[in-house]
Amino acid sequence: MAQGRGDFRGLLGLAWGGNSKARNPKIQNMLRMIGFGENVGSGFPKIIAAWKETNWGEPLLLNKLDVDEVELILPVPSPRSSNVGLPNELSIELPERLSIRLSKELSKGLSETAATIYKLIYADNYITRGDIAKKVGISVTAVQKHVNKLKSIRLLDREGSASHGHWIIIDV
Repeated sequence: MAQGRGDFRGLLGLAWGGNSKARNPKIQNMLRMIGFGENVGSGFPKIIAAWKETNWGEPLLLNKLDVDEVELILPVPSPRSSNVGLPNELSIELPERLSIRLSKELSKGLSETAATIYKLIYADNYITRGDIAKKVGISVTAVQKHVNKLKSIRLLDREGSASHGHWIIIDV
């Protein structure tokens, strides 16, 4: 969470590439001349863009008029969450037996990315490698590497061709 004095208009404008104004332009200019100042809020669009790339949820801006502050809330998933790595709208809950099995494999070194791919396939067993790559944010080749790992530990299999087949979650 980040907080700053001011109002929502300034930050909202910055989120879409707007400009901010210093509260005391003379001091800002003086600090800028000696190398200690920059435009207030100039990094804000970068923060918002970087956060959106994480797929950890939408940043929230709150305008607190009563105390003349703006609060930026950046949601961070708990590392203990079974949905780490998935955007909020793609949070997928596995049945308990599959979740336990996946947790055991994670403790043996299975990557979080492979676990995310497993959950996506569980949610849609006709999902393509290309769609998985887009949702997870990795290359199709990397998806194939993780799929091969999931197949080798007997969590996943594929039936049919690459273009007309479907995934099978192995439930033992």
